[in-house]
Amino acid sequence: MSKLTSRQSGVFRPRRQWTVGFKLSALALALAGAPAFGAEQTGGGNTASVMVVTGKPDGTSIPVAKSATGATKTDTPLLEIPQSVSVVNKEQMTAQNAQTVAQALRYTAGVRSEIRGDSTAGAPYLFSRGFYLEQFLDGSRMPSDTSFGYAIANFDPYGLERIEILHGPASVLYGQVNPGGVANLVSKRPTATPVHEVFTTIGSHNRYQAGFDLGGKLTDDGRLLYRLTGTGLDSDTQVKDTRQKRLYIAPAVTWRPNDDTSLTILAKYQRDPDVGYYNFVPAAGSLFNAADGKISPHTNMGAPGFDNHSRTQYSVGYEFEHRLNNVFTLRQNTHYSYVKDDLDNVFSNGFAAGSDDTVNRYAFFNDEHAKVFTIDNQVLADFDTGPVSHTLLTGVDFQRILYRETVGLGAAPTLNVFSPDYGDIAAPATSSDDFIRQKQLGAYSQDQVSFGNWRYLLGVREDWADADDVNPVTASSTAQSSRAFTWRTGLVYLFDNGIAPYASFAKSFTPQVGELYGGGMAKPTTANQYEVGVKYQPAGSESFTTASLFDLTEENVLTADAEHTGFSTQAGKVRSKGLELEEHARLTDNLQLMASYTYLHAVTVDSNDSATTLDGDSTPLAGKRIWGMPRNTVSTWLDYSFHNGILQGFGTSAGVRYLSASYDTSNTIRVPSVTLFDAGVHYDTGQHWLLSLNAMNLFDRHYVASCYSANTCTYGDGAEVLATARYRW
Repeated sequence: MSKLTSRQSGVFRPRRQWTVGFKLSALALALAGAPAFGAEQTGGGNTASVMVVTGKPDGTSIPVAKSATGATKTDTPLLEIPQSVSVVNKEQMTAQNAQTVAQALRYTAGVRSEIRGDSTAGAPYLFSRGFYLEQFLDGSRMPSDTSFGYAIANFDPYGLERIEILHGPASVLYGQVNPGGVANLVSKRPTATPVHEVFTTIGSHNRYQAGFDLGGKLTDDGRLLYRLTGTGLDSDTQVKDTRQKRLYIAPAVTWRPNDDTSLTILAKYQRDPDVGYYNFVPAAGSLFNAADGKISPHTNMGAPGFDNHSRTQYSVGYEFEHRLNNVFTLRQNTHYSYVKDDLDNVFSNGFAAGSDDTVNRYAFFNDEHAKVFTIDNQVLADFDTGPVSHTLLTGVDFQRILYRETVGLGAAPTLNVFSPDYGDIAAPATSSDDFIRQKQLGAYSQDQVSFGNWRYLLGVREDWADADDVNPVTASSTAQSSRAFTWRTGLVYLFDNGIAPYASFAKSFTPQVGELYGGGMAKPTTANQYEVGVKYQPAGSESFTTASLFDLTEENVLTADAEHTGFSTQAGKVRSKGLELEEHARLTDNLQLMASYTYLHAVTVDSNDSATTLDGDSTPLAGKRIWGMPRNTVSTWLDYSFHNGILQGFGTSAGVRYLSASYDTSNTIRVPSVTLFDAGVHYDTGQHWLLSLNAMNLFDRHYVASCYSANTCTYGDGAEVLATARYRW
């Protein structure tokens, strides 16, 4: 049975996953000779700096990020951060016409963003280094995969300035988070530079989309700025009788009463009356032929007359900053997020006994809402102690989560997948009704030290977390209190030629609820990561390279108590080791490159749990690879644009994505490797219009994205072609 019946089930929320990646870079370029280190930065505050682009003046330019805020909560150059960080900016999302956050991360090292394939819109599960990748909005927690069933925030990427990925443990800054890292979604903000854009997109599956992005000064002196972004969507999907509809609006205002004070108010509202498709196919009929062949990726495995999935989400908050003097700056960031998700669905559950054309199904409803309040109070101090410079950040943050999930599970008629007759489905009775409350208080301090060419980081944090779950339907209740100390440290040396080797250690924790024999409470899981790597950024260039090796181990994972039936023990252990490589570069004035490589070895080291094989037998999880995680992932994206001559303004792009084979939880079902091709053409008139045509999975490769078990596989997205016209003034 899938996670549809339980928030703890691994089908939708595997307890722990790993991805390991080694990043191999073209460092030979650096060794061959490079300009002196010290490229000048642009931007500041909460806006990531980018390299100034001089060779590509048209509207298709993709600047290379130089700094990020999500990795340190300060605007720190990427070269000086002793941990792997990836940045996907709005220009890259525009060039690739990314329609979801998952699509935006397709070309990012270490990230498995579309493990659910054509169900990603229904539930955007993201993974980094084999663990869940937690989504934060402007540095604040949102309802996410690891805490909730389907009440998962999934804002339209058109409203984002960039996405910052901090790979690996991030508890020192953010408290209880999974070891995979944090995806910090940075909203578009008010700007003194005028922004005026409207666009429309048409494409595959009768897709119609339009939007606008407006910003600039509200007063002549620039003390009051605004930004207003919106978009609307109406589309079918690749699965019959399923739709996506969306309305998104995001206003923002910045007030700067003087040069030392700023207040930015950010708000988002998104209504999805039709979220999209979310279902499974069995391995037989998708990975390999059933008696009548393979199930079409267009077949609806649910029940069009019963299925309904809608979502309403909004977020509002402010970011306040006041500089007291040349040393101290006070900050306060406050956000409130709300997600309401209503799902009525009939799910497939494998072929009926003795049949190779008829699947079992069950009816399910899941009504949820989640409310998350966060406040982060910070004191930032910039000072020197002799020849040593310090950026000292001290903070106290608090988060409060209220969550309710009402679930119903019932019978549904079988379905002939090669000749569907959906019939009438009765609504199931309520089987569970959870009321969950969580809160966390954290105190942290981080010092970024500069001494000559050395950069040293040390961060420490103490957290107090509480959670309780009351379920009157099942007459059950649980409570958990935990306390954790986490820390991280790292060292970088900046060579004058732009090479920056680094080494770091980071620790994280995640509370968990489990019943131990003897009445004890389960301790939080803890994870330790050791990482070494090299970053390369020659001065004045439009390139950035990261190569990293990491070893990430999580312990205290709950698993079945082999000696006491019905209880758990914390003997579980998982380990992720790997290599990651990521490159962003302008090779010539006309040619731009993005490339990544990930090698992953992710294994459940110790566990008393078992998985069901393809033949229906039971096999221990210990020693098994984590499901859905390819050993090797490679991606390359190239753009060639003409800046003079008769083709001035025209450009073409091409991308290739390779994922090696992955396995289900039992490691007896092998999902074959797949190579996908993307392509595009664009034309900038040089005045107001930017026209583009993008094709994803250009050759319409039919493939299985992943399998959790023999009954729960998902197809990947087929070919999609989108034509977009943007008008800017």
